[in-house]
Amino acid sequence: MSEDRIAPRSSTRQKGTAVVDGRTEINCTIRDLSATGARLSFQNPTILPRTFWLRFDDTEQQVTVRWRSGLYAGVRFAKPIHNGRRKEKRRAWIW
Repeated sequence: MSEDRIAPRSSTRQKGTAVVDGRTEINCTIRDLSATGARLSFQNPTILPRTFWLRFDDTEQQVTVRWRSGLYAGVRFAKPIHNGRRKEKRRAWIW
């Protein structure tokens, strides 16, 4: 079966935090990441709202839940991120 994806995804094991209602923080692991979304895993069954904020890699993105299955959830980013990875920090060279 072929997959029609907007953006290619890459496997990862990044730590993340789901921020619900601006105050409840739920730790998660980002298993797959692309410019447009991610697959999250949780240690315990978790009830998620339709939209919440996801923090990872000095990034905070508003996400929408697209699917759920057991301890996993697929989310779509409100705004695409650069190549599914955080942008490299530019270094200022002082000569």
